[in-house]
Amino acid sequence: MSSIQAFVGIDAGTTGCTVMVFDQHGNRLGEGYQEYPCNSPRAGWIEQDVDDVWRGICAASKQAVAAADLPADAYQSVGFSSQRGTFIVLDEEKNPLAPSLVWNDGRALKYQEIFAETISAEDYQTHTGMQLSPLWSAAKFAWLRDNEPELFSRTRWFANGQEYFLYKMGADEWVTDPASLTLNGMLDIEKLDWSDQILELCGVDRDRLPPVGIPTGKAGVVSAAAAFATGIPEGVALCRGAGDQQCAAMGAGVVEQGQAEFTVGTAGVMVAHLDSLDRIQGRNLWWGGHAVPGAWDIEGGAFALGASLKWWRDNMGMEEQVEADKSGRSVYAVMVEKALTSPPGANGLMFHSFLTSQVTPYYDAASRGGWIGLGLYHTRADMLRALLEGCAHEMRMVVDAFNSDIKGGITDLRLTGGGTKSDGFAQIMTDVIGQPTKVTRERECTVLGAAILGAFGSGSFASIDEAVGSMVNVESEFTPNEKTRALYDEANKIYRGLYESIASGGQYQALSDFSSRYF
Repeated sequence: MSSIQAFVGIDAGTTGCTVMVFDQHGNRLGEGYQEYPCNSPRAGWIEQDVDDVWRGICAASKQAVAAADLPADAYQSVGFSSQRGTFIVLDEEKNPLAPSLVWNDGRALKYQEIFAETISAEDYQTHTGMQLSPLWSAAKFAWLRDNEPELFSRTRWFANGQEYFLYKMGADEWVTDPASLTLNGMLDIEKLDWSDQILELCGVDRDRLPPVGIPTGKAGVVSAAAAFATGIPEGVALCRGAGDQQCAAMGAGVVEQGQAEFTVGTAGVMVAHLDSLDRIQGRNLWWGGHAVPGAWDIEGGAFALGASLKWWRDNMGMEEQVEADKSGRSVYAVMVEKALTSPPGANGLMFHSFLTSQVTPYYDAASRGGWIGLGLYHTRADMLRALLEGCAHEMRMVVDAFNSDIKGGITDLRLTGGGTKSDGFAQIMTDVIGQPTKVTRERECTVLGAAILGAFGSGSFASIDEAVGSMVNVESEFTPNEKTRALYDEANKIYRGLYESIASGGQYQALSDFSSRYF
């Protein structure tokens, strides 16, 4: 009998699958990653071959199991995290009838107006927890009904990725969970169940959807066929995880009121725990079921944080890349080091990080980014510092929305994701946000959260709190520098004021219209 208990976390994301094996103390024992594509058959349409994702899960799992090199009896469970708002149409035998429609597919734009004829935006958010949007699955269900009626009528099951891929791995329970349904826009947020009102808008009966259970529920065990395909031993417990962001919150230890985590990756998403919907006192955010059974989460986003740094690396960062290659360091570490040679406030230069629009709290799809205040006296280091500070200023707008929209605010803020690997950048984020932060040892919190949910669901821990207490570790803590507090408070007001002036003056929209006409 192995002395190590091994828990597998699977995160089947939009562009690739990450699989990791953890022990009972949250130590990473093995990992694997496999990319797969999305396809765009028409402008604004985003689809994905379901078999490509399954092959990615299998390849990444084999890599992780091989790297862990453990005996079969060490493995206790598999927990699953998947894209939210991406759905698959299946026949009676659960075979895919078409590519999945990915969460960012934009084919159903007109259905926001169509739905608004029946339910107001305010009532929709109160009922489902989500802003009325054509990006949620609900609009795309209605689009299929109206535009591909033959495919719609042939579809026996509409499923999220989690249910389907657990089924492929051997699960005999066909059940979803509230956390995985957040971006479907079809949840009765109070009941944490399908909304009959929204299902009627979409033209879908309940019996064509998996029933709603709870995260952590055991769905079956790994089959012989799946063991051969993935390398995960046969008979290991398969457990429902949650949506990717709820798994990230779980992997950061966000399981109590007042706790929140901000994932600083390509995009930035902030998630907080809610014991009760009564805690909500504003409408700047969106709400869903948490990975903690019977609880809720509340979310907001800044969608180009890491993307802004990558943009610099790819378009402006040759100097930093050359230095990184010579020294054997990460190019991002070099970028942060250079930025820190500029003083706080970047000599009066600001950067708006809205490269893919501003999300929370303005939800302005037309907005775009750029440096403001650039003078002949500014240096490359100033531009880099302004870029990092600009990302942090947008994060502060999100954090401010949480503190205003939740009774009691956020008292324990955790930073996760690749953007936290640099202490220098983590300190800038903390200084600009203006409240203490913690950074977890395991940055890949989504896949860790999936593993934790599997660990509890398989009975290896007596409670979620016990599993989190054992497997989540805080690596470092940061405190805002009091010497820069007044500077950054004033800078943030200017940052927001500049955005609001441009937006209210209609210039973001004018630029968007101009770009559409000529480029």
